[in-house]
Amino acid sequence: MIYHGIRFAFRPDTTPRQRREALERLREQGKAIPSVRSFAVARDHGGEYEWGAIFVIEDLDGYREFLTHPAHRLADETALPLVEDIVSFDLTDDPDPETGARITELRRRLAQAPVEHDPPADRPVHTRRTVLKTIAVTAAGTAAAAGTGVAAPAAAASRPAGVAQAYAVAPGASVEVALTVNGQARKVVLEPRVTLLDALRERLGLTGTKKGCDRGECGACTVLVDGERVKSCLTLAVMRQGAEVTTVEGLARGEELHPVQEAFIRHDAFQCGACTPGQIMSAVACINEGHTGSEAEIREWMSGNLCRCAAYQNIVAAVADAAKEARR
Repeated sequence: MIYHGIRFAFRPDTTPRQRREALERLREQGKAIPSVRSFAVARDHGGEYEWGAIFVIEDLDGYREFLTHPAHRLADETALPLVEDIVSFDLTDDPDPETGARITELRRRLAQAPVEHDPPADRPVHTRRTVLKTIAVTAAGTAAAAGTGVAAPAAAASRPAGVAQAYAVAPGASVEVALTVNGQARKVVLEPRVTLLDALRERLGLTGTKKGCDRGECGACTVLVDGERVKSCLTLAVMRQGAEVTTVEGLARGEELHPVQEAFIRHDAFQCGACTPGQIMSAVACINEGHTGSEAEIREWMSGNLCRCAAYQNIVAAVADAAKEARR
């Protein structure tokens, strides 16, 4: 499988209607392109970008079909003129040792090719070089010694600018990922395909982070990565090598709860509790980001976290209350 993902932010002057159309075009790729096995398009609460999308593609031929399909071109033509910043990544668990190099070469060629149709005159000119400003992690099979092993990436000096960087992992081999989790240095050995969510829950025993939809739509898996909120089901653990991760277990200081946790209790901002850890982590980030100026602003910046019990009024009140505490 090849996992193609993007993170992006719209231009400030983009209208709501333009945003809806661009997002719908992205979703239509997943529906229309046969090689796409599954996909998700959702808000990215990491801080730097607004939205994220990931497409699970069958193989290299399917990846080529994806990049050249009319639905993909239509999405490009609709969304790219509206995008202020975008980053793209690709990963693969294909055991073929050449797959990583082929993906890299394919992206390099596309990065050099101009977009076929010019955007409207009032928009900046985008080329695939500007769009495929790539941070790529390609986990492809190589012949390697038994046990845990990661082949060293090519030297930066020999890699052309804008070309995806490929990391190669032997078939069936695992990678050691070093993280700082709730202030403690942790190392975990796992396959490149393991999500950060599964690494936290299944490998490190931190089950406070919940697995809800597993598609980045509900926000129950929200954690802080280097201080920014991230949906951990949509990021692979290997992509967060060396990162500082904070889960709901890491908010309290001994017996003293975090102000957001206390506010949720005061305002009864939960019912079944399934979404509560993600709501709390997103609320902490929302306050730190300064998006608590009004009830409407809180609702907007908490919109990536769903509550099936519909406790939204209480959640908004709790966030506003905690924000006042933070300003004192």
